[in-house]
Amino acid sequence: MEPWFAEATAVDALEAAICFTVSDKFYFGPDRPSDPGDLAKLVVPLVPPDISRVVPSLVRVSEAWGHEDALVNYYRQIIELAREHNKNFNSIRHYFWMRAFLWNSDAEVSVSFPWYDSLSEIEGLFGKLEGVDSGLVTNDVDQGWAMEIHAEQGALFIRERDPDSDETYVNVRVPRHELVRELNRLRHQAKSIVSYLTQALGADVWTTYVRVEPSFGFTVSSELPPAPVAPPKRAWWRFGKGL
Repeated sequence: MEPWFAEATAVDALEAAICFTVSDKFYFGPDRPSDPGDLAKLVVPLVPPDISRVVPSLVRVSEAWGHEDALVNYYRQIIELAREHNKNFNSIRHYFWMRAFLWNSDAEVSVSFPWYDSLSEIEGLFGKLEGVDSGLVTNDVDQGWAMEIHAEQGALFIRERDPDSDETYVNVRVPRHELVRELNRLRHQAKSIVSYLTQALGADVWTTYVRVEPSFGFTVSSELPPAPVAPPKRAWWRFGKGL
């Protein structure tokens, strides 16, 4: 056991979300503007996906489930604007980033993964949470952020900190089984939605870091397989206040 386990705050559960990021504007200026004001001036508004969401800048996979065409339309306008303004994918890749969060609003706990931009990175971590039932799950460090997770005696010990200042932001102990079950459900939804987006837009730019310019090709809705049907809501599920 690690010394910091003794200081971990016990929480009864963590809620989870895998998300698609959403922007309200498209920047068409140079990648390295000489005038910082261009970042606010050289923009056109984006129509957000017609999906009810708790956080305006994020669409959770649980919110997108059954509303995939709304995400298709959102991303299509970004691709069309990129073509109009001769922007390559490297200039617009941030519009296709994904994010993951764990939180407990009542306990004022929020765990973030700011350097995980793709589904494969999120899937890799959450898959380890299922695969490792005892011992070190992950110890990741990147640019002022460090995440360490251990599985021990049916619990997960999660610590998020700044490795430069050694300031600890989160140090919690949470039951493992229920969290892993919920993460598996979200992973399934995320992969299904990304598969649908890929068929609709002609390229997968969500699963892994794209190094070759993608060739987007739009598919009309009538040629797509049926979108996944949203499962019935379970009574215990509730959204967190802060996310």
